[in-house]
Amino acid sequence: MTSGLPLFPLYLVDFIGALIMMFFAFWTSVYSWRLVRKDPTDILWRYLFWLSMALVGLSISRAAGHAARFILLSMELHGIWLKIAPYTGALNTIFFIAVAVSTFYYQNIRQAVERLRRFNMELERRIEERTQELLLSEQKFHRLFENSKDMIYFCNEYGHITDINPAGAAMLGYEEEELVNTPLWRVIAKAEDWEIYYTQLCQLGHITDFETQLLRKDGSICHVLISASAIKDKKGNLVGCEGIAKDMTRFREMTQQLIQSEKLASIGQLAAGVAHEINTPLGIILGYTQILEEDLEENPEAREYLGIIERQTKICRRIVGDLLRFARMGKSGEGEVDINLCVQEVASILSHSLSIEQISLELKLAPDLPRIRGDQEKIRQVLVNLVTNAFQAIGHNGRIEIETTYHPQEEEILITVADTGPGIPPEIIDKIFDPFFTTKEVGQGTGLGLSVSFGIIKDHGGKIKVESPPADKELKKRGIRTVFYIRLPVHRRGETNPP
Repeated sequence: MTSGLPLFPLYLVDFIGALIMMFFAFWTSVYSWRLVRKDPTDILWRYLFWLSMALVGLSISRAAGHAARFILLSMELHGIWLKIAPYTGALNTIFFIAVAVSTFYYQNIRQAVERLRRFNMELERRIEERTQELLLSEQKFHRLFENSKDMIYFCNEYGHITDINPAGAAMLGYEEEELVNTPLWRVIAKAEDWEIYYTQLCQLGHITDFETQLLRKDGSICHVLISASAIKDKKGNLVGCEGIAKDMTRFREMTQQLIQSEKLASIGQLAAGVAHEINTPLGIILGYTQILEEDLEENPEAREYLGIIERQTKICRRIVGDLLRFARMGKSGEGEVDINLCVQEVASILSHSLSIEQISLELKLAPDLPRIRGDQEKIRQVLVNLVTNAFQAIGHNGRIEIETTYHPQEEEILITVADTGPGIPPEIIDKIFDPFFTTKEVGQGTGLGLSVSFGIIKDHGGKIKVESPPADKELKKRGIRTVFYIRLPVHRRGETNPP
């Protein structure tokens, strides 16, 4: 009581106010907790939650303090209230400080969160830029991988192909799926080349311009230059490799042709000089032999010996003529050449000899074949050489096929001469156009037939090529073992033959 007025209504209102404050503080804390549960990363909801918890503590402290004061004073226990009053005040102060600290730190945390948010946005922007750059880089690599004309491949640690580009699969005659998980050593033609490749890759970590041969699906050989790098893990263990193989088959063929041409040119000059030197004494020997034959008409034995000398001298002159033709110094006649007519003439000349040995000669001539400019006699000579060689290779019971076709896009005529003989051994197939190279016995050949033919076709601006066995599967099915391809350009009227 103070000045005669009762304090109970005042205490009651204060106590009820504290209870209402507790209710709202509890309700606020529950609601803010739900918000925190819904979005744990939102700093505002966390601030509201801890602020409401501090207010709950403050309301409980104040309500409890006021209730204790009301009860103790009504019971006239002033001494006890005086003892606990400082503690209730201290609790109220602590919770007031908690509310203030929460508000103070919320501002700092909010700034930190804002900085973190900006950093997050910057990081996301950079990640997006790097992702875009990586995507562009991947697209460039993919285009390079898909569009490269060279073979690009990847292998695992066991040497199995894990990926290969379309050009590589086409080079080997496979579909891309057929080569996946195929061991690389099965594609390399020589086992020793694989050993060199794998050893250098393990020891040096790379291999550069390694020349080797790859096996195509049809069994043919592809000459390539391989450059590869090893792929290693952090411990230095080989986990795979990546490589590029450049097809050098065409380059190798052109190089061989160039070497062959230079070889033939140098030997041709030598042959021309030798032929001219030999031609003069041969003419004298033949002339005096014929004079002696006239003088010794009454001596049959002497005439027989002179006849042998004359025949052998003429053989020598024929060989000298071949040498001169090989040297491209013989006389030739330019004009229009009917290739089909040349083939038919050769067939009629040799058909009798072939039929005796039971060798069939099959012709497949393209109708309306355009004519070329050149020397018909020399073209006929080339065909006779090829058919005769095939005839001698077969021996008995076989087949020779001659086919002519016209390719208008390339403006060239293709002559194919194929036979069912024993074929040409791989070790000598690169030498058959060399002058004086022959596999025939002494007296059966001079080794000039194919070299002269090579020179004649080259003089006509064409190319001659041999395959044994042929790459064409259809020819293989028909039993063909050797095939010669002659390509001659078609020249229109008014055009000159290439030099």
